[in-house]
Amino acid sequence: MINVILKNNKFLSDFFMFLTAVFFTVFPLCLSAQGSPPVWVNNLERAFPNREWIAVVAGGSSQSMAESAAMNAIARVFRTDVESLTNASQQFTQIVSNSENNGNISFQESKDFSQDVKTSANIKGLIGVQIESYTARDNTVYVSARMNRKESAGRYSGMVRENSNIINSLLTAAAPIGTFDAYSRLSFAYTLAQLTDNFQNILEVLDPSYANRRPAYGGAGAIRAEMLECASFITIGVIVNTENTADKNLLTRAAGSFFRDRGFKIYELRETTQGVQNRGDYVLRVNVRFEEISQNVLSSRYYIDAALDDRSGVSIFSFTEDDRRSHRNSLSEARRLAVRAAETSIKEEKFAKEFDLWINSFLE
Repeated sequence: MINVILKNNKFLSDFFMFLTAVFFTVFPLCLSAQGSPPVWVNNLERAFPNREWIAVVAGGSSQSMAESAAMNAIARVFRTDVESLTNASQQFTQIVSNSENNGNISFQESKDFSQDVKTSANIKGLIGVQIESYTARDNTVYVSARMNRKESAGRYSGMVRENSNIINSLLTAAAPIGTFDAYSRLSFAYTLAQLTDNFQNILEVLDPSYANRRPAYGGAGAIRAEMLECASFITIGVIVNTENTADKNLLTRAAGSFFRDRGFKIYELRETTQGVQNRGDYVLRVNVRFEEISQNVLSSRYYIDAALDDRSGVSIFSFTEDDRRSHRNSLSEARRLAVRAAETSIKEEKFAKEFDLWINSFLE
C-alpha cells in the first residue's frame, strides 16, 4: 500500500528517501556515541598481564554497584574481604595518627598510606588501586580495579620493613617482664604485628618472592604468647563493694573477666579488720552504688568509683562514671538494667576503654 502511495506521490517518495538517508547516517553515530569498549572489558589479560598487574573486572547496573563488585573481587584475590581490609586500614591509620603525639614511635613510610585511607573514595585498605569504568550500549557499567605489582609491592615492603623495626624495638624495650610498662610495649607490638602480618600477606600476593622474606619478629602469634606470659606475672586483687551480694558477685566476675582476658593473674580479695591480706602486686578497688528515682520515669542511676593501687598503696589508675537506666513500669527492672550497664562498662565499655588508654600511655 505504501509503495502504491509513494509511486503516485513524488513529494512523499522524495521525503521518504530523505528520511532513510538521514536515519542510516545518524544511527551509526548513536550506536558509537559511547565509543568502543576498552580492551580490558573483553580481554583483561591482554590489557593488564598478570605478571605485571593484579586486575579484575566487574559489571553492574550502576556505577556504584559495579565498583562495589570490583572491590569485592580484588579483595578476594588477597584472600580477604573489603570490610576486613577497611577495618584493618582504619585501625592502622589511627595508630599512625596517634604516633604523631608520641615522640617515642614515629611512622614515616606509613604516612602516605594513612592519607590514602582518609581520602580514598573507592577501596580502603589497599595501596595503589586504580579504577576505570566503561558504560556499554545497554547501560551496563563495567569497572576495572587493578594494582601494579611492582609499584604496590614497593610501598608495602617499605611499610612492613618500618613496622618490623618498630616492633623489634618494642620487644627489646619490654623489660623487666611482669610490669605494666613491659606489658604496654608488648600489647602495642602485638596490635601492630597483627596489621603488619596482614600487609605481609598482601605483599606476598603482589610478589610471591616475599614469602621467603618474612619479618624477623615471627608473627603476631609469637608476640601474643610473649605478651600473655608477661601479663601472667602481674597479679591483681579485686575488691568490689556494693550493697547487694548478687550484684557484688556479678561485678566482681566482670572485673576478673576483663583482666583475665588480657592475661593478668586475678584473685578476689576481701577486706578484714586487719586490712587486705596477700594483696599481690596491685589491688583494684571498685565501689558501686545505685540510686532509684521514682519520678516521671522510673529509673536507676549507677555510680562507679574505681582505683588501682600499687603495692605501696599509691593509686596509679582511677575511674569514675555515673549513668542511669529507665523502665516504663518497673523500678526493680530499671535497677536490673543499671546493674547490667555497670557490668558492661567494666568488661568492655567505658572502664575497659579508659584502662586500655592508660596502658597505652606507658609508651609516651
